[in-house]
Amino acid sequence: MSDEENGSEYEEEEVEEEVEEEVEEQQAQEEVSPEFKRQPVDDADAKIQDYEEKRRLEREREEEELRLLKEKQEKRKAEREEEERLLAERLKEQEERRRVEEEERKEKFNAEKKRREDEKKKREEMMANLTGKSFIIPPKAEKGDKFGNIVQAKQEMGMTKDQKEAAKRAVLQVIQKQIGTTEGLSDAEIKQKIKEMHSRIAKLEADKYDLEKRHERQEYDLKELNERQRQVARNAALKKGIDPADAGNSRHPPKKQIMSKYDRQIDRRNFNERKMMYETRSAYPVFPGLPPPPTVYKKIIKGFKTEEEEENERYEQEAEVE
Repeated sequence: MSDEENGSEYEEEEVEEEVEEEVEEQQAQEEVSPEFKRQPVDDADAKIQDYEEKRRLEREREEEELRLLKEKQEKRKAEREEEERLLAERLKEQEERRRVEEEERKEKFNAEKKRREDEKKKREEMMANLTGKSFIIPPKAEKGDKFGNIVQAKQEMGMTKDQKEAAKRAVLQVIQKQIGTTEGLSDAEIKQKIKEMHSRIAKLEADKYDLEKRHERQEYDLKELNERQRQVARNAALKKGIDPADAGNSRHPPKKQIMSKYDRQIDRRNFNERKMMYETRSAYPVFPGLPPPPTVYKKIIKGFKTEEEEENERYEQEAEVE
């Protein structure tokens, strides 16, 4: 045991000696080199300088970014102002074009409205003129003759070419007598006569135009009425089960079917016999060559009446007799 304790104490002493030697060496080194003391101070200055350099570079970078952002902002502002200016010019042009189109549309509408009003006024004037007689119909020589116009038309159709020319010359002579001659008239009177003739010709042309238009309208009305009549007759024939072609072409009213084809083949009665059957309710069909049907007897059962009912009935019969 004593040997082990001596060994441990010896080791502790060696460790303490080594530590003391290291401390002494360090102290000796500090005393020999003073730069060892200035080394921490130099490291701090270097770090500060490095930090300041980094800060300066970062500040320069931020200033450069700010400058670029300002330039971009100014450029964007200038572009936006240019776009707004172009948009304002475009809107102004559109407004001007819309105003011009609106004025043109209004002018067209007014012109169309005026044209329609003028046409309406002309139609009203024409209808007003058509309501009255724009021509003179010569009176008939014989008013009692209903077929005077037809006879006259037949006579005119039967006239030869020479007869028509003679009638035309006679009419022209009558007109010439109405107009009169121009012999012995001055130039002013002849001019006045020419104006009168011109106005008369214009009036005759207007009357001719009115009559032609009236004739066209009457033809249209007649065609429409005839077509309407045909449609009505056709619908009536279809309702009755008749062929519309036969009903429309015939001038007589359509026949009514009172019996079928089978009945017409087997029934040999005449019209009067069939008529009597319909007029008499109790009549029975009688076929020629066949005996009449047997008499049918009906059994009638009178009801039972009380004395009061019989008395009332007797009073009613007496009142009717009186």
